[in-house]
Amino acid sequence: MTLSNPPTARQRRIGSALRNAREGHNLTVATVAGRFGRSQGWMSMVENGLHPIAVEELGNLLDFYRIPDGPLRTSLLHLATHRPGTWERVWEGRISAAALDLASLEEDAAEIRNFESNIVPGLLQTPEYTRALIALGPAKHSRYVKPLVDFRQSRQRLLNRPDPPRYVPLIAEAVLHNQVGDDPAIMRAQIRRLAQVAQFDHVDLRVLPRTASGYLSLITPCLLISLRPPGQLTISVGDQFTKSVFVEDEEEVSSHEEIFELLLSATLSRAASLNLIIGIASRL
Repeated sequence: MTLSNPPTARQRRIGSALRNAREGHNLTVATVAGRFGRSQGWMSMVENGLHPIAVEELGNLLDFYRIPDGPLRTSLLHLATHRPGTWERVWEGRISAAALDLASLEEDAAEIRNFESNIVPGLLQTPEYTRALIALGPAKHSRYVKPLVDFRQSRQRLLNRPDPPRYVPLIAEAVLHNQVGDDPAIMRAQIRRLAQVAQFDHVDLRVLPRTASGYLSLITPCLLISLRPPGQLTISVGDQFTKSVFVEDEEEVSSHEEIFELLLSATLSRAASLNLIIGIASRL
């Protein structure tokens, strides 16, 4: 079966909660599906995040599982209300479903925590820096180069919103010295962009100094996205070669958050990080 709507992180989170609730009551898929006049196939697809569920139907299932009013119920119902906005629809068919899912979560975020060991985070990249990175890969001759660059730039507008998310990007010091592109002007503009954004009140840019490079063994590049209330959901997103991996399991996400906080504790202070970036920018 071909799905008209690719599974999203929201659908997967709702599905996993429903599956846990069902199993907690020792009920089979067949039993619950029959109770609600649905097929076993539909129920399985919802639990696996492969099919959206209407808010009213979700509410009925939560009642059946005796999920009381509280953070979990509120969060799940909120997640079910999401529908693609105009901005998302503009990019459909031009950008991968995973990338759209990521951008959708960023749009709804209260806080975004990011760690990069080798490159500047996507939300802080200049167009020329992004283009230079793409030029190194298999997409360099693709007609998708411009859409990819434009899409990454469009994601950055959330940092300039009246109600921006708190953004905590951590970068290894090597990122400031790694040469991207043949033209030195690319890195010069990129470092200056970092210095500019680092002064935003809602941005807490930190640098992991070379003297603390041992901490790099604890974590790979990742994003931790925490949705605004009443969503109350944090998702960990990591890159794996040509795809993004979304982690919604609460225990696993919690462990990622602990490692991120440990890494944060080893970074330079916000002021020291900014001074380092400004110092490097002045020498370029």
